[in-house]
Amino acid sequence: MKETVNFFTDRKVLLGIGIGMVLSTILMFGYKHNGTLSNDKVEEKARALGMHYDDECKVIFKGDEKK
Repeated sequence: MKETVNFFTDRKVLLGIGIGMVLSTILMFGYKHNGTLSNDKVEEKARALGMHYDDECKVIFKGDEKK
């Protein structure tokens, strides 16, 4: 346990972690995220992954019959 604490109190390790945090923050400011998708695009992607509507399914599951 003391070895782990001594490792993280080393100045070189703390300096490396700090430089990594600063660089990653600078890189993330340059990232442009466009999170807007139209409903049509969402449905296209969902259908590509296997989505279907209940009225499109021709199978009747046990206990799912209409009375």
